Amino acid sequence: MLKKVIPAMLLLSLGGQAMAAQIITVSRFEVGKAVWPFSCEEVMLICEKDGSLFAINPSTLIQYSLNDKAEARVKSGQVNAHPISVIQAEDKAHPGQMMSLQPIIERTQALCGK
Repeated sequence: MLKKVIPAMLLLSLGGQAMAAQIITVSRFEVGKAVWPFSCEEVMLICEKDGSLFAINPSTLIQYSLNDKAEARVKSGQVNAHPISVIQAEDKAHPGQMMSLQPIIERTQALCGK
């Protein structure tokens, strides 16, 4: 039940533009532990109607920008979000490097066409 309530609350809190957004939830289990790029267990991915891509940690409801359009909206004060690096995990196979976000970004971009 909580998985249904949180996205509904999120949509209401993000305002009118989010009503046109596409949202999915993905988890470490679904994507695979070896390639999961986040320090949290699951995220909600959003493509907004202008092409801004965001990830939301459903445990905290904090929003993170995934692309340049999203970052520009944060800088202009249109959206309240944090840098994705806050929840990005370190690549254990390559110490000092962060896990690639590309699979997550591609999956989020796929929502834009829906």
